[in-house]
Amino acid sequence: MSSERKVRILLAKAGLDTHVRGISILMVRLRDAGMETIYTGLFQTPETIVAAAIQEDVDFIFLSSHLGGHITLAQRIIELLKENGAENIALVVGGVIPRKDFPTLKALGVREAFLPHTLPSTVIDFVKAQIAAPAAKGK
Repeated sequence: MSSERKVRILLAKAGLDTHVRGISILMVRLRDAGMETIYTGLFQTPETIVAAAIQEDVDFIFLSSHLGGHITLAQRIIELLKENGAENIALVVGGVIPRKDFPTLKALGVREAFLPHTLPSTVIDFVKAQIAAPAAKGK
């Protein structure tokens, strides 16, 4: 990511999941923190999510999951990112995700997972730390 442009985050809901309250609040808070947000809308597939992420040149995909398909969805999104040479886009998963699934998600390549009721400030701090990390390594 260039330091000359804002962090770009694509927020996505896949499958039949229609729980949008958390992702809507997070989208506004990320925007208030100076980040650009793109929301894909409901009923997306991993293919449409990755295509939109590549087209929009985002730094992160935030996948919100409340129906239990988070591992399958994350695995497919990671595969598609690799197939399209877009491994630089970080996948973050949030929603109703059992803590026992966190290690599996991390092993797949998910950058981070967040539970319901995570404060938006925690997510914003995470994003800022991720963006700062490469700059710190280059010093």
